[in-house]
Amino acid sequence: MSGFAIDVVLRTYNRAHMLDEAVGSLFAADRRNIALRLMLVDNASTDATPETVRHLCARYDGLIVPLRESKPGGQHALNCGIAAATAPVVAFFDDDERVAEDWLQVIAREFADPATDFIGGPYKPLWSSPPPDWLPEKCGGVLGIIDHGDERKRFEPDFAGMLTQGNCAIKRSAFLESGPYPDALTTAEDRWIHNWLRTNGKLGYYCPDLIIHHVMQDERLNRAYFRAWMKREGHDLAETDRAAGHPNLLTHPWYWKEIATKAAIWLAELAKGKGSAKRGFEAELRLRQAWFHLLATLQR
Repeated sequence: MSGFAIDVVLRTYNRAHMLDEAVGSLFAADRRNIALRLMLVDNASTDATPETVRHLCARYDGLIVPLRESKPGGQHALNCGIAAATAPVVAFFDDDERVAEDWLQVIAREFADPATDFIGGPYKPLWSSPPPDWLPEKCGGVLGIIDHGDERKRFEPDFAGMLTQGNCAIKRSAFLESGPYPDALTTAEDRWIHNWLRTNGKLGYYCPDLIIHHVMQDERLNRAYFRAWMKREGHDLAETDRAAGHPNLLTHPWYWKEIATKAAIWLAELAKGKGSAKRGFEAELRLRQAWFHLLATLQR
């Protein structure tokens, strides 16, 4: 193959049952004039993943670089894949995602401009069953549902969007500058790299046509999963602000105002009895996130 070179990193852990479709979606995408390789990182899986990787390597002969990272943790798997990449652009998606047909072409189009350093795009849900009625509309990120609209936007302070690791592409030169993902970031790799890119003046865009489809897993459609996710999110917010040298959220008056608003909503819905399942649960989750953020900050 010849043309624009893209190395794609896909990390996986104990999801052999999902891997075939994920990899298949990448190689079914439009690859015209693109030199593509997949850095397929098995993060020390204990299921049938190694055998599945061998079958995929045979099926897509020469297009997959099989890698194994023995240290558990997504940050280590990402570092392994990035270290093996040689293309000028490194793209990322996850094993529970399916890339759109023009995903690779969008990446090639955007990086045709040498000024562009990184891009991200939306995550469209693939439901196997109807979503529960308590699912908060503003907490889609917990399930990997992210959509900032149909307009191409630059990542800058007045845009609330954040680069997310499951659907992005970044110049490899940026990783040579930033160094590897820190060991402490067990789940917040995307927030860390987003902060690093923005702090160091890198130019990036949210591209509405850089689409992946995210498989909604039934085992995550319960309140316990959301509560655990918000606990982790509170810790990660504190950790990534510290790593980036940013002021802690707790120092911002607007943050306390938001927390007070959520507390009032939660108490009001609690007083109603049944109330609004979505409204009350969303407020509870934000309060839970703030509480564990505070605990993580005090433990420092």
